Amino acid sequence: MQWKALPRRYSDTEDQALNKNKTIWIVVATALYMILAVTAGAQVVDTNGTASVDVQPALSISLVTSPNWGKVVKPAAGTARYKLDYATGTVSLVSGDGYAFNDGQLGEYTVTGAPSAPISFSVAIGSFDASGVSVVASHINGTTDTGTGTLDIGGSYDLKVGGILDIVSTATVQVQTATVTVTIDYQ
Repeated sequence: MQWKALPRRYSDTEDQALNKNKTIWIVVATALYMILAVTAGAQVVDTNGTASVDVQPALSISLVTSPNWGKVVKPAAGTARYKLDYATGTVSLVSGDGYAFNDGQLGEYTVTGAPSAPISFSVAIGSFDASGVSVVASHINGTTDTGTGTLDIGGSYDLKVGGILDIVSTATVQVQTATVTVTIDYQ
């Protein structure tokens, strides 16, 4: 005959104690697992940096003198073309029949902004307010209507404006004016 061990029966008090121990072991095992999981995730290293911005002054422009072709004579017939030199202020007859009194003045503007900053600039001369005078070309610091430059270490830059006008034989004899628009921007 073989003896077979019968499973031991626990009393209710012993069953509660065993269940309590199982619960404690489950809580301990879970806590240990969480600690290990956090420790494994702790391999990430944080670092700090510093954000910065260097705020510079806005560009501004001021008028020193407006461009002025001075006195010129309209031609008896056809068209006379006059040039206001952007560098010297000299007004000369380029073509046609006419005469320049050479009492003109180049336009001059001063730009201020951030020291040593690169800028771009342009000029546009609008329509004259009476008949017979038309703008052929606007010049700013050269023989075109656009350009680039760099502000000096003090943050300033000089712009000089001239251009070319056509005056027809039917032009109104009077002082005529037009709006000059100089545009500047940081590059």
